[in-house]
Amino acid sequence: MYWSLALIFIPILGAVAAARINERRTESLFSISVAALTFIGSVVNMTMVRSGGVYTWGIGSLLRLDSLSALFSLFCAFVWLAAGIYMHSYMAHEKKITPFYTYYLVTLGATQGIFLAGNFIVLLVFFELMSLTSGSWVTYYENQEAEQAGSLYHHLGVAAGIFMGAAIILLYFSGVTLRVGSPAVNVEHGTVFTWAILLLMTAFGIKAGMFPLHIWLPKAHPVAPTPASALLSGILIKTGAYGLVRTGQLVNWGQTDLIPWAGTLLVIIGIITMLLGVCLALLQSNAKRLLAYHSVSQMGYIILGIGAALFLKEQGTFGVAGAVFHSLNHALFKSALFFGAGIVILGTGEADLYKLGGLWKAFPLTFVMMFIAALGITGTPGLNGYISKTLLHHGILEAAATGSSVMVWAERLFVLVGVGTTASFVKLIGLTFFGKQKTAVHFSRRENKALAVAMLMLSLAMLVIGTKPEWALGLLVGPATQSCGAVDLGVLAHVDFFEWPAVRGMIFTLLAGFILFAVGMKTHLFHLQLPAWLSIEGAARAVAGKVRSTFGEGGKQ
Repeated sequence: MYWSLALIFIPILGAVAAARINERRTESLFSISVAALTFIGSVVNMTMVRSGGVYTWGIGSLLRLDSLSALFSLFCAFVWLAAGIYMHSYMAHEKKITPFYTYYLVTLGATQGIFLAGNFIVLLVFFELMSLTSGSWVTYYENQEAEQAGSLYHHLGVAAGIFMGAAIILLYFSGVTLRVGSPAVNVEHGTVFTWAILLLMTAFGIKAGMFPLHIWLPKAHPVAPTPASALLSGILIKTGAYGLVRTGQLVNWGQTDLIPWAGTLLVIIGIITMLLGVCLALLQSNAKRLLAYHSVSQMGYIILGIGAALFLKEQGTFGVAGAVFHSLNHALFKSALFFGAGIVILGTGEADLYKLGGLWKAFPLTFVMMFIAALGITGTPGLNGYISKTLLHHGILEAAATGSSVMVWAERLFVLVGVGTTASFVKLIGLTFFGKQKTAVHFSRRENKALAVAMLMLSLAMLVIGTKPEWALGLLVGPATQSCGAVDLGVLAHVDFFEWPAVRGMIFTLLAGFILFAVGMKTHLFHLQLPAWLSIEGAARAVAGKVRSTFGEGGKQ
């Protein structure tokens, strides 16, 4: 467990040292070195638990290492290292570099602390530290939009902490363990336990971007520096997914029968999150905001998988495995997409898709890497997203086979969201790289080795997982799924990812997405402006205004 302690405290101590370095290049290389050391440590941890071992440290199990925590720790460190390499070049043009690198390292340590926490109290401490330090990324540029986004991020982060703290208190009084990874047994007060689980779902749902708590995502991502956007979307929202998986463990994947409706609730929320995210993404012209809404949508897939697993109980292996696998895959392709968008924005000074075009010649490597990532997120066979979406689809199909109308409609909407996802990324790649070039390129800020290496790391990982899914499943995702408990791994051994019906279905989904894109562009559907009251914020402002008006009038009388 000493490596686990190192994964947390080496980045935090490194941040203290980085704050004392005044030379820009040295500070960057030092931060990359700390991230690389953290990644090496996460690899060591992964090898330690390959045989299914569980390691704990400290009184009351302060830290815990199992295959699930090791996997999240591993891909967190891998993407963080890629972001550090990317930052070496991307942030070279920025002024306030020291605070950015300092918080880059502190947040790395805090995030590792969340994944390696042995009980919910320790998890809460690191969760709060992560929320506090990552907020500085959102407000980095100190303009009005950044300050507003940062304020929303901060307040929702505080709310998540309060909900989690209240949940921990209720768990204690319900008579169950506070240890992460242990199912609740001998629950003394069922109602108290139910409220604790609902509060945990809400707390982790805020960070995961779950509807209707997703509103910080599309505001924070566009205003933060691109490396921060990649980490916010690629990794930090996975702390919410991780927490939801651990919550599933706590209720023993529905087998306690204390909250029989939890699975259905999460499936409903997951499908709404998926559908809302993809619909709003299609209407965006800003590249980073489009990607932000797709973070919402893709997290909906993960929430759906967790919900299906809770609904199916001991038969929920596909849901759990799909949720864990998609957490890994989303970290890879969404970070790569943000990296690519950042390179284009850096080189052109433009984020509006309708003002870009014809840039594949100016950014050939960026085009190839973003194209690979787009294939991944759309679920194209041969790329990583196809593998995890196949598992998730199996999970929701099994739930639908029970005859539940909710699950039947969830499966139908699952397919529909895939069509919208394809249309979104045809739009992103097509409008950016093809057609007539409308924006000049600053040749001093084009592709370079650091940017290329960062994107190449992620692209190679996506290709390996997509073409060798059995390797990734056997080495990484299978053990992590097994450590979740209450699942039968035997069913995963019989999955044929490339059977013709599955491939054919995905091909039809991709073709339908191309048609939707063509229709949307032809009819100007993607320029549709929704009324303000349809947004969560607009509705909240309307309600607040009505309350103020009512009480104001009452006061005057």
